[in-house]
Amino acid sequence: MGYHEWHARPGYYMDVARHFEQGSSLLDVGCGTGWLSAEFPAYVGLDNSPAAVEAAQQRGIDVRLADLEAGLPVGDAEFDGAVLKDVLEHLLDPVGLVQEVYRALRPGGTVFASSPDAQRWVWHDYTHRRPWTRTSMRRVFADHGFEVVRVSYESVAPGTGIVSGWFPRKRRPRLLNVLTWLPGWRRNVWILARRPAD
Repeated sequence: MGYHEWHARPGYYMDVARHFEQGSSLLDVGCGTGWLSAEFPAYVGLDNSPAAVEAAQQRGIDVRLADLEAGLPVGDAEFDGAVLKDVLEHLLDPVGLVQEVYRALRPGGTVFASSPDAQRWVWHDYTHRRPWTRTSMRRVFADHGFEVVRVSYESVAPGTGIVSGWFPRKRRPRLLNVLTWLPGWRRNVWILARRPAD
């Protein structure tokens, strides 16, 4: 099983999609096979994996091959929202990507980003270059022009996606969100931030 196969649509997919209004134009950076496209008709995905891009394109999804550290191949102020789910931890230059997402969002546009918390398990994935904390996540967005709406934790303990899929809302159960505040609980840091309206 390849990297993108075990990063397919999780059972808690509404924990990502809920931050954007239906009909929003969405830029999904580090999109893998484009599983968020099912929720957003005006969708563009970017990924640096030729295999993931090809798999998405075969399913008719607008996913484009891109070097995420070399500027995004999209226009200025083109999108209502952007998602950076589990992507910042893979980059040598996360600041450059945050700046590019700011450029690609319309004024008032929203970005959701998540990355593994600074815990030992983060390094089990050999593609990770850095962990994140709530403070570092807040700072990288605030320092580059975004208004921070919320920063928190989300559970990524084994089985979270399966358990979340059992519930009709397709979100993590409240208990799992509470448990993320316990020391040692396997979690991601997530942020919701907004490009200021002009």
